[in-house]
Amino acid sequence: MESKMTYPTNWGHVAERAQRLMQQLHLLLSAEAVHFTLMPSHETNALEYFSPGRDDELQRCFAEGPMRHVPPARVDAADVVILTAHGSDLSVPIWNLRRKLPREVIIAVWFWDNHLAQLANLKTALAADFVFPSHAYVAHYLFNPVSVVAGSSAACCAQWTADEAREIHASCAGAPRMHKALVNYVDYEFSWRSPLLRELAASCGNAHVLLMPAGDRSRYFRKTRRERLLEWLRYKATVILPVDKDLSTRVFDALLAGQVPVVPSMIRDFDRVIPTQVQQELGIVRIDELGLPSIRGAIDEALRRFEQMGPEGVERRQQFVLGKHMLSNRMAEMMQTLALIARQEMIVPDVRNPGFGLYLAEKSGLPAS
Repeated sequence: MESKMTYPTNWGHVAERAQRLMQQLHLLLSAEAVHFTLMPSHETNALEYFSPGRDDELQRCFAEGPMRHVPPARVDAADVVILTAHGSDLSVPIWNLRRKLPREVIIAVWFWDNHLAQLANLKTALAADFVFPSHAYVAHYLFNPVSVVAGSSAACCAQWTADEAREIHASCAGAPRMHKALVNYVDYEFSWRSPLLRELAASCGNAHVLLMPAGDRSRYFRKTRRERLLEWLRYKATVILPVDKDLSTRVFDALLAGQVPVVPSMIRDFDRVIPTQVQQELGIVRIDELGLPSIRGAIDEALRRFEQMGPEGVERRQQFVLGKHMLSNRMAEMMQTLALIARQEMIVPDVRNPGFGLYLAEKSGLPAS
């Protein structure tokens, strides 16, 4: 018999919401196959960020088994809709989507930029059923009495499908690379890194700094998808300089290109997503201090490791991303998380460190009814 909880009278509507979400999850478990769709936010359209081949790839990856992909054009056939969010308030689009879908359909939001735009992100979360922040270190504000923070799902490599990346890799295998680190960034003037990027451009000879203003990203995004990856493939290393303390997509893009990244210790989720032992196997360089001398030295070390590890190191880094950090991996991760919650956990209203909201609790830890 499932455990039951008792709550203060004025928590009743929140307890009902928790029960409803659990019922939706249990419906998924009872199905022979669960159908999901991925719907990238309109925020990414202008940049053509996601590969147009993503649906075909997801269809191939999830053609059989307990998880099945359906394209966004067939969203009415989905049991779970996974939306990406990138800092805009998506509450109205989500409510409009709900008008078209049966009530039992689960809407999950994957927040790529929950380290920024907290108010807009919270509005989006309040329209969802489950949320997956990319950045676990700053997910506290997303807890609320309407939707459930199901777990963190890190950013990944999404500009190319695995097949696209493999084809481009094969076409330029063995091509010479510049003995420099690629430092290609959007120059957000509000970020701490903006002055540092300008200093690197002026006085760091082992780095090639390419900057874009926030209002015009055409230098990179007007390129074809092939040209974008070729830009990464022309260099041996890169320097990761986050906007805040976030683990960004560029870590995975660099590794997909076979580069050796220089990664500051300030990135809070890095060791959780890429364990220390794996970092060593890939040749990743960690750095504590971000002054120019330290960065120059770290780049020299990254270039040395690239040469030392050779083509085998390039292949190892590329396969690491292709095998574990593509869109298909994140879709499987989120769908498995929802199934795990249905089997092993309960959704409960509670007051915890982030505040009042819906939280996950192990069924074994609840009092018997």
